[in-house]
Amino acid sequence: MATSPAPASRGAFNLIGRRRWWYALSLAVIVPGLFALYLHHVHDHHALNWGVDFTGGNSLELRITQPFSVGDIRTVMSRFQLEDAIIQRSGDTEVFIRTRPLTQSQTNAIIAAVTARFPGTMMLRQDTVGPEIGAELRNIAIFGLAIGLILQVIFISFRFHSIRFAIAADVALLHDLLVVIGAFAITQREVNSSFLAVLLTVAGYSINDTIVIFDRIRENLGLRTREPFEHLVNRSVLEALVRSINTAMTAVLAIGAVYVFGGETIRDVAFGLVVAITTGGYSSIFNASPILVDWHNWSERRRAGGQVPRPVRAAQPAPSLPAAPAADPGQPAPAIASGERHMGMVPTDPGVPGGGGRRRRGGRRRR
Repeated sequence: MATSPAPASRGAFNLIGRRRWWYALSLAVIVPGLFALYLHHVHDHHALNWGVDFTGGNSLELRITQPFSVGDIRTVMSRFQLEDAIIQRSGDTEVFIRTRPLTQSQTNAIIAAVTARFPGTMMLRQDTVGPEIGAELRNIAIFGLAIGLILQVIFISFRFHSIRFAIAADVALLHDLLVVIGAFAITQREVNSSFLAVLLTVAGYSINDTIVIFDRIRENLGLRTREPFEHLVNRSVLEALVRSINTAMTAVLAIGAVYVFGGETIRDVAFGLVVAITTGGYSSIFNASPILVDWHNWSERRRAGGQVPRPVRAAQPAPSLPAAPAADPGQPAPAIASGERHMGMVPTDPGVPGGGGRRRRGGRRRR
């Protein structure tokens, strides 16, 4: 007999049942980013706006004794078509400037221009990063991220005793990485070494939030209820939903304040972190758990399709009983067999012959 759903689950919002809508929303966010990557690659052979850390360039560290601002230094750099240079202020007197690859004469001209604008400027350090070093750093970053994903699959598989949880978590993480990379491709924000911190943040936050939901699913599975797996996952997600939303919102509000009130140099990092935390919280709820349910349903359909149905034995007709002779009104009623009375065909009646005897335990009548 089918069991009715628990009263707490009646009327609950069916997140898992609408998983196709969440898949469509994820594709609607990912596809524009992939399209932007393709267009930029065709246009200038650079899918992303790689910064000095990956393409190579020059780094200057200057000490300025007079009051200055980052805007003043950027005005000087605009004379050399270096408006996109990375300018960071350290303390009250030091400033770091990172530009694309320059010749020595161009570097000397920039130092002379800053000195003319702020007399008494002193150069503390000058470094040059070649394109080969930048490409090597980029390859190492990609390789390290791939190794991290593989190690996460191994750990989650060991932790939950199933590879399904690990694959579902990493597919959700891949979704988050594509969203962040696509956001940087659409906005053409500079991708530098801090971008790696953004990717590591989205990896850690997304996996952490997904593990919290998966732990709740595992706890509910341990209760061994007869609830269907899809309903159990939906209930588990709803139980952890408020916690996930509160965690994501508090982090987004804090980093959003940094994006609005922070300086220009940290704005790209804050933008990436806001996107990373938002998509990480979304994928943990609307991607990882639905993928787990779809995998389970596919496995059950495959298992049911591979079994050979057992032949059903035809029901044998019950033997017909001989018809009782018609009763004569003048004759007393015949005694009814005790077996019929024992099978429940007629009720026992003490007034009927053969029906008033006492019975032992087990239903047999004492002779």
